[in-house]
Amino acid sequence: MLSRRYGRADIAVKITLLSFFIVFFCSSDCLARAILGRETACPNLVDLVQEVSPSVVNISIEKHILEPAEGKRHLSGDRRHFIKGRGNKSCNSEPLDSLASGFVFNESGLIVTNAHVVEGASRILVKLSSGKICLAKVVKIHPKMDLALLKIKPPHSLTRAHLGDSSDIKVGQWVLAIGNPFGLGTSVSQGIVSGTSRFIHVGASDLIQTDASINPGNSGGPLFNMAGEVIGVNTLVMVTGKGIGFSIPSKYVMELVNLPSQRRHVFRGWLGVYVSDMTTNQARTLGMSEPRGTFVDEVLQASPAYKAGLRVRDLVVDAGGKQIRNGRHLARIVANSQPGDRIRMNIIRAGKPRTLEVIIGEAPQ
Repeated sequence: MLSRRYGRADIAVKITLLSFFIVFFCSSDCLARAILGRETACPNLVDLVQEVSPSVVNISIEKHILEPAEGKRHLSGDRRHFIKGRGNKSCNSEPLDSLASGFVFNESGLIVTNAHVVEGASRILVKLSSGKICLAKVVKIHPKMDLALLKIKPPHSLTRAHLGDSSDIKVGQWVLAIGNPFGLGTSVSQGIVSGTSRFIHVGASDLIQTDASINPGNSGGPLFNMAGEVIGVNTLVMVTGKGIGFSIPSKYVMELVNLPSQRRHVFRGWLGVYVSDMTTNQARTLGMSEPRGTFVDEVLQASPAYKAGLRVRDLVVDAGGKQIRNGRHLARIVANSQPGDRIRMNIIRAGKPRTLEVIIGEAPQ
């Protein structure tokens, strides 16, 4: 009886140890989660990829450029090309190809991609999942959010991508990126949402961060959720480190698509100031329990801020009825305003509260 009990105990110990090693040393993170009971199963991506891939397109452009001085490099879309120039006035006889990604917005032939992908292009070609290649033209552009809307004449029935609600994104949810990295053709990478409302000094202040691989050539491609909906448009941002990619929330795609037909660009609000956030010591000096608001460091001449009377060292604590948390918060409120909107701002100047009314301007392109 004793030997049987010890035998069963040995088996139980071995099973426990085996489970432990699988969880902590298995290369699949989702398998570890499944074993721990946090998820019922790993996401099955096969069916999802087959469903959404036909809506993803490859984009190539041609640029006829003036050759730079000898030894300089020219950045074309997502790829660098070395040009042996003899001066800066001769025209390069060979077009420069740039490979990127995009997706079908609707069956009539609207294609979404990044603005930087098609900037300065003399010719834009869209390769559909069927292999058909179509000439495209830019019909609308969102320069601040790096989005462009192209139009092709469909050679056959198109499979469109379905837009999801980017405001409902949660950190930790599974996502899927499909694109054309390094010109390899349709390529799939999977990961999670690592963060939201990221600001990385490229004009966009509301980016989705993901660890799904986004490489040169992925620009303009879709970021899908597990329901097969596009929640973001991938964009290439050079940052130090691995496993960090960024995507433009899908809400800005709708902002671009819904532009009136007579307008080609999305206009963002503009204030015309440089700001800095309050430190803990500054908050204590002002009698605040924690830092809030943002200090004005510089006011541009003839800007909406200058005309409204904002001055250097003013502390903006409220704008449009919202308490300002920091400079990014103020920038987001201004960017989401339309040129001509009037916003009341509560500020503190030299220790005294004041109220100003700012007429929001149009952001320089």
